Amino acid sequence: MKITVTVFNMYKSRHLTLDDEKNEAVFNGKKIELDVPPFASRLLAIVSSWDNRMVNNMILDGESYNVKIEKDGKVYNYEGRNKFPANYRDFVELMRSHNLW
Repeated sequence: MKITVTVFNMYKSRHLTLDDEKNEAVFNGKKIELDVPPFASRLLAIVSSWDNRMVNNMILDGESYNVKIEKDGKVYNYEGRNKFPANYRDFVELMRSHNLW
């Protein structure tokens, strides 16, 4: 399974790529030490309840996110702009707990 996570706002951009088969993680273009399978499992548990697309067009700047998951030959894409799922803070905390925020 391969996962890409992109989050950006006015101040910072983050890009994470995970490959659980190789247990490899790349953050902002650099390989990092991360136990990918448990991280990916937790990430999947969080995003599984997300709508595919959430957008608030009333805000012109702010934060956007994109989580793309390639699993078993299928692609799942979750994206949003200035509108967030109820458990978005769980996503942020997962990223923070691994110094990815």
